[in-house]
Amino acid sequence: MRDTSDWKGQLRLESYYARWSGSVGDALLHRHFAAQAIFSGEPIAAVDAEGRRIEGQCLLIEPDAAHRLLPSRDADLWFIEPTVAFGPPDELRARLKGAEPIVVGRHDQSTFWERWLKKGAKGAIDPRIAGAMASIDQRMKEGPVQLADAAQVSGLSLGRFRHLFASEVGMPFQRYVLWRRLIIAFDSLQGQSNVTAAAHAAGFADSAHFARTIKAMFGIRASDLLFAP
Repeated sequence: MRDTSDWKGQLRLESYYARWSGSVGDALLHRHFAAQAIFSGEPIAAVDAEGRRIEGQCLLIEPDAAHRLLPSRDADLWFIEPTVAFGPPDELRARLKGAEPIVVGRHDQSTFWERWLKKGAKGAIDPRIAGAMASIDQRMKEGPVQLADAAQVSGLSLGRFRHLFASEVGMPFQRYVLWRRLIIAFDSLQGQSNVTAAAHAAGFADSAHFARTIKAMFGIRASDLLFAP
């Protein structure tokens, strides 16, 4: 049986979230690192790890929660980096306020979504961190991106840079680098690069490494995303 089925649409990546628009449908239970918000004009259903069917027009999947989406022809999905320190973009916050979301994969009284919605907006970034961020994309083309190299660009000590980077950017250094790699690769694909060239442009070892990263982050096969019309 295929890992996924019925996925057809487009994926757009931003600094700490991704949006999928189109049809969805999983053949198997799976889990992924990103939290997930699912919106649909008609009720959409998911099956959780206990085999329970959960249905609604807005489902919120907890990070790393086992689930299976049942087929839906028209869905809007948001995948969120769960380590992010600031709250949702305005559009997502407004949509959640107007919905009656149902959480899938709740493990305790406080869910990721409840905690995240209480966080404030992203503020201006310290110029020293902004300078280091600007150097990261170029270094990706040359090989691994090291924390020490970025700290040197900022003029800060390694320990101070690590702390200030996470505080200003909203996520740990390596998580930020991973998102930048994904964004660069997807931008290359939109520019008609093939998968191998896009993976190398973003600093992935090869297309298989790129595919494994997408699977771990979003729970979807790379081919279902990359070749969707």
